[in-house]
Amino acid sequence: MTNRTSDSILLADVFVDRWSPRAFSPAPVTEEQLASVFEAARWAPSWMNNQPWYFLYATEGPDRDAFLDVFMDFNRDWAAKAPVIGLILARTELEGFMGRTRDFDVGAATMAMTLQATMLGLSVHLLGGVDVDASFALTGANRDTTEILAGFVMGHQGDPSTLPESLQAKEQASDRKPAAAFALRSTRLPD
Repeated sequence: MTNRTSDSILLADVFVDRWSPRAFSPAPVTEEQLASVFEAARWAPSWMNNQPWYFLYATEGPDRDAFLDVFMDFNRDWAAKAPVIGLILARTELEGFMGRTRDFDVGAATMAMTLQATMLGLSVHLLGGVDVDASFALTGANRDTTEILAGFVMGHQGDPSTLPESLQAKEQASDRKPAAAFALRSTRLPD
């Protein structure tokens, strides 16, 4: 793993410790851990307390296989070992400013879930590589009131050597650009 450090001594370690591995152990995530990560999502900020998110998931059986089947082939191969597999959806029927902040709210809930998982020694990998049409068919979600945003897997990190060789070299936490690149004390974006 790369040596990631923060430029701020005040930053909580969980932010630097969080990353998105592809190697997962089949060790189960406990019901208590699952309840905890979704409880964290519950407390995420949400405009007018709309909480426009859905986390649909499975841990075993045909439902787990069905979620895995909507992942693109590239993701399906490595995600199959993760014990928790699911989709993140957003309600789209909100109007005006509430509709405008919907994805922000779902992102905040997803980050809360992810950070709680990290604090429990778990990892979450979010992925956009899902078949949207198949996801709508699987979930029964109404296209007029719901959007499929991402897939996710959750579990304990596994052995990177179990990944295809092409992914083994990528199995490390990446660094981030400095905050000064996007937090600007200005009313204008740079040219």
